[in-house]
Amino acid sequence: MSKKYKLNKNKGIVFWIEGFSGSGKTEIAKQSHKRISLLFGSTIVLSGDILRNFLDKRGYSKSDRIKNSYKFSQFIKFLTDQKINVIYTVVGLNYMAKSIYKKSLINFVEIFVKTDIKKIIKMNKKKKVYKSNKNIVGLHIKAEFPKKPLVVIKNNFRKPIKQLSDELVEKLSECISK
Repeated sequence: MSKKYKLNKNKGIVFWIEGFSGSGKTEIAKQSHKRISLLFGSTIVLSGDILRNFLDKRGYSKSDRIKNSYKFSQFIKFLTDQKINVIYTVVGLNYMAKSIYKKSLINFVEIFVKTDIKKIIKMNKKKKVYKSNKNIVGLHIKAEFPKKPLVVIKNNFRKPIKQLSDELVEKLSECISK
């Protein structure tokens, strides 16, 4: 891996995992959690949905997603300021929302789970989400794919989640300087 990422040791790390709903982000995060904690220190797993519920934020339009990013990034900053690492799974795929996080968070490690949305839908993953009629990133809201993520995990649904999480941890250990 050619990219190297140097950490600010006074802050926690945000492992920003983004991709379409049903791409495997949360399962990869859960499977990777223990090993990321061993490599980088105390780490928790959060998702956009958890923060929506916790902070009582509703709405899924592009503008709602951007507005929510201000509050969500402040909460994550609170954690990372205490040297707590956060594996944060989020649909994302929105340049403006991501820039809000990047401006307030120091150690922002961008990870993209690359999948084919047509395959997700065909496999009936997140059936309830994709049957709704509005505000689905990739269908109703244009997906804004990351330009230069530190790590890309390709999920074609042929590999087990364990193998994808192993790939993620291996790539992170290769490209992040402690």
